[in-house]
Amino acid sequence: MDVSERYVRLCGEVSNFTEVKTGVSFVDAYIGPENFAPEKQPKDTTPEELIHAIEELMDQVKSDVDTPLRAEHLLGECQSMVVTVNWLSGKNISYADLVRGLFNIPLKRFSESVIDKKIEELDEALREYSGSELRDRVTTFTKEGEISGADLKQLVESDLQTKAIEVGQMFQEKVYSFIGTTVTDNGVEYQTVTGAPWSGYNWYQKGFKSLNQFNIDVTFNKISLQGVIYHEYEHHVSNLWREKYFQETGNLELAVVPLHTGRCVISEGTADTAKEFLGVVEDNPNIEIDEALYTLRRMTSINAAIMLNDEGKSSEEAIEYMSERGYRTEKSATGSIGFIRPKMEDGRTNFWAPYVFTYFFGRTDFVLPTFNKAVEQDELARFYQTLYLNPYSGSSVTWNKAFNWLK
Repeated sequence: MDVSERYVRLCGEVSNFTEVKTGVSFVDAYIGPENFAPEKQPKDTTPEELIHAIEELMDQVKSDVDTPLRAEHLLGECQSMVVTVNWLSGKNISYADLVRGLFNIPLKRFSESVIDKKIEELDEALREYSGSELRDRVTTFTKEGEISGADLKQLVESDLQTKAIEVGQMFQEKVYSFIGTTVTDNGVEYQTVTGAPWSGYNWYQKGFKSLNQFNIDVTFNKISLQGVIYHEYEHHVSNLWREKYFQETGNLELAVVPLHTGRCVISEGTADTAKEFLGVVEDNPNIEIDEALYTLRRMTSINAAIMLNDEGKSSEEAIEYMSERGYRTEKSATGSIGFIRPKMEDGRTNFWAPYVFTYFFGRTDFVLPTFNKAVEQDELARFYQTLYLNPYSGSSVTWNKAFNWLK
């Protein structure tokens, strides 16, 4: 069995294992032949058998794959699979080692002095709002644009669907024009759901299309939703190019889009940098406020995740921290706990507990600085070609090597 086939089959077996343990599939999307689909793979493979098979595959990659970037990418994905299986089979792995092992990034906590600085920036952004206390001004701002429930459902399924078409056209004009070629895009369908641990999710579908879902249990801000559109549409775009490359090369490993690997760091990083890719500059002071609040809440969520998973703090302590330092309501902070706490309500391991690091550090430590350097050196065409035409560049394991041509 060749490397690609073994890899895809093993992703399916690991996916079946994670579904049993957590209710979440390791495979986020699959676009390949039906006989290799995750659900077609064995469901009773033991953790020990999985680890042995992955390690054998890694040896085969080292001997059979002669393209360095592809080999590094595959080895990185395999190593993340090993960590995933060990973690969910009950091995004693520290939270820092889990984050590093899955995503190839270090565990970073933000100092309270850094949080203070972000609070000062938020205070300055809200200077035109009345109220002597910052919390009162944050409350006024957030309530102005709040939307949830039936109103959110209407907005998502009508206005946002139209906005997504516009954003797709922007990618054609602002990104594909630099690449020098285009890709089939059969569009994004917008739906609403309830009961999910996330606020929004892009489900890529085979055939150059996506399903974007929004959780109407969550209270959104109309301004924030504009940023979500860009983020989720970039996920769609990345997978469009992945599917095109898969069809053109037949490299079967690209038919699997896994979770909890170095790929996710770059995937979330590019999605969070989509507005910069598209050159979006909005003449709206509320955007500055929203971005300041978004950054502060991302940073305090990361600190709260460390409190819960590394320091053994309680959910109540983490909620209080996010409320006080992230300027959230208690309801908002409580809603965020489901994504970062170590265990779910049914006692099973929370698959998403380490994932919160991918967004912020994918953007700030990988994608944005590289993009900015490409802009400075007038190398945007090569940047987009490296990013979208070579899917093996899209991992924290391979990113620096893929872009080492930048001075």
